[in-house]
Amino acid sequence: MSMRRIIKALDLDLPTSEKMILVLLSDNANDETGECWPSQNYLAKRSGMSRQNVNLVINNLQKKGHVSIEHRFKDKAQKSNMYCVLPLSADTTPPVGSDDTESVIESIHIGDANIWGVWASIAGEKSRGILGKCIKDHGEVEVAKAIGIVLLKKPADPVPYLRGVLNNGKKRRKGFQA
Repeated sequence: MSMRRIIKALDLDLPTSEKMILVLLSDNANDETGECWPSQNYLAKRSGMSRQNVNLVINNLQKKGHVSIEHRFKDKAQKSNMYCVLPLSADTTPPVGSDDTESVIESIHIGDANIWGVWASIAGEKSRGILGKCIKDHGEVEVAKAIGIVLLKKPADPVPYLRGVLNNGKKRRKGFQA
């Protein structure tokens, strides 16, 4: 899901049907590349439109430059198309790189601040149990990196955002490491 593309799609001045399909495509899009490949039947079911109407709307979005389409085939049979949604403009927030998180991680360990204090300042004192479980599951270094991303992105609700960042990496610790 590409929240940046969904937000941009919602801000565009488009007819309702085009905006709906663009939001659904953005919901399926890779955050960095904008690529997705939902079937037209899936888009029709989710949008409440007919498959033919979805096809017309996608073609209109392509003509307006909001979507590019790559028709895909396997063994001479057509598979779902690959769509590339909305090239992001320079004024949007770029994805957080590892260099960015390293500087934030260093600031977490400076002075009297520690990972617990930083997390409490972001999510509140009652969220310490969540942090403990995350450290147990992913390790302190990975959690510190994830907190760095949370600090950079400043989401409205940091707890699910932290979990999403940690689970996106799919790295899980096995056993206790001191």
